Amino acid sequence: MLHVLGLPSGKDLQKPAEFIPLNAGWSDTIAVNTTLYATTTAACGSAPNGVWAIDLESESKAVVSWKSNGGPIVGRLAFASDGTVFATIGPGTATGDGKANAIVALEPKTLALKSWYAQPGVEIVTGPSVFKHGEKEIVTAATKDGRIVLLDAASLGGATHATALHVSAPVGGSFEGNALATWQEMTITQPPPAAPATTPAAPPAAPVPPPQPTVTLGSRWILAPLTSGIAALKLADSGGTLSLERAWTAQNVASPATPIAVNGVVFALATGRAPRAGAVLHAYEGTTGKELWTSKTAMSVPASPGSFWSAFSQVYVGTTDGTLHAFGFLDERR
Repeated sequence: MLHVLGLPSGKDLQKPAEFIPLNAGWSDTIAVNTTLYATTTAACGSAPNGVWAIDLESESKAVVSWKSNGGPIVGRLAFASDGTVFATIGPGTATGDGKANAIVALEPKTLALKSWYAQPGVEIVTGPSVFKHGEKEIVTAATKDGRIVLLDAASLGGATHATALHVSAPVGGSFEGNALATWQEMTITQPPPAAPATTPAAPPAAPVPPPQPTVTLGSRWILAPLTSGIAALKLADSGGTLSLERAWTAQNVASPATPIAVNGVVFALATGRAPRAGAVLHAYEGTTGKELWTSKTAMSVPASPGSFWSAFSQVYVGTTDGTLHAFGFLDERR
């Protein structure tokens, strides 16, 4: 059941509505604009593998869904700027028009299938990630044989549903985490200070806005969490043809979570789940892979699944003993 609660009171603001099938194994709820999405997998309660959506502004609270009729949903959902929903479908036996070992694009309101990408014998093992490159939006994910795939978000797989923009060489290990991470270099140039006036100036007819800084975008990076480290790849564009170039690798980051990039610094979490040990947070220079800092023994137990995020100039890690660790990467420099 979907409940929309008031933040101060905790009381229902709308009539509760049925959303996910009874006893379903659901996860990864996320609201985009006025639509709430969730996924179901593992056939719990005999619920099908699929994506579910409900319009939060609708009085009727009608539910729409897309069933894979094949493999389970892998990782989390991702979204294009126009709201298109992307989902990775794992291995399975597809029936009818079902999908397995594929990435699908779904219409945001109806979840109608728009396009998909699949290659025979190729298993996709991470959820999709989306980034913008020029006028295009690119979808990327990793395969079981150690490669990274780049797809055109406007038409996954093209006319044949099997054509990628680029498939990388093997990155050298099995993928961990539920998605690839991506970040882009950015240079901000402040405008020069205004020269002092030599003669009194007449008051302007209207307020003049101050000059704005210039933002210059640089290279795009893809971060792949591997079994024992992080691989960083740089996106290259040769006349519109995209490719990925291996740049650096951080070793000895066991069972990493999906990394986080903040202001050009890559934060990689060794979760401690395999082998079982205390979680360790590492910080690397994003363009070179030089280690800048590590939490060492600050955490004595493994990290909880899905408990790694950044906000308000801090990086947060939740651990299996019920502790929330906050690492401040701004205040510590003051």
